[in-house]
Amino acid sequence: MRLLLYGGTFDPPHNGHLNNLRSALARVKPDRVVVMPAGVPPHKQASATPAALRLEMCSCFHALEGEGGPEIEVSGWEIRQAEAGERNYTVLTLEMLAARYPGARLYLTVGSDMLQSFRQWYRWQDILALSCLVVVSREIGDDPALHAAARALDPEGGRILLAPVQALPMASSEIRRRLAAGEECGEMLPDSVRQVIRREGLYRPR
Repeated sequence: MRLLLYGGTFDPPHNGHLNNLRSALARVKPDRVVVMPAGVPPHKQASATPAALRLEMCSCFHALEGEGGPEIEVSGWEIRQAEAGERNYTVLTLEMLAARYPGARLYLTVGSDMLQSFRQWYRWQDILALSCLVVVSREIGDDPALHAAARALDPEGGRILLAPVQALPMASSEIRRRLAAGEECGEMLPDSVRQVIRREGLYRPR
């Protein structure tokens, strides 16, 4: 079985996230996908958005099932780890999935910006031993830099796959800024995500 992990803060999840996952699905053709909102990401400032709402907004990824994709599980495992006082490290999530699905071939979706700093990740060598990286581009025209970074991390090849994508350059931080300024960001956000944002009054000035 091929299992693809797609993690992130998802604050909020946007159409760029869906586009990246769609490209990773086309590259790997997994049997199952686990979308994993982070509890407390070790490399980012903690999100001010309640974890339960980020988890709810991630239900937007189920739309890809309707496009003929595999079953998608939106998991709150890392959020529960954070609530228990545990740090969130990708390698621990991969170890959990390896134990839950023995014999599965694991794939980890990452953005191109993450590949550039991958050696700073906790136990990055173990991540490469546990999984294949599926790298989707966040910026148009960065393929030469990606190929160089992939060769440096994986000289023998086979552990890092590049997923071709028509990049949608958008970031959650910019979307939060625009929402705070009163914009709707309808072209960037799935309808189900916008519904939660409106219902809860998220990202508006307090």
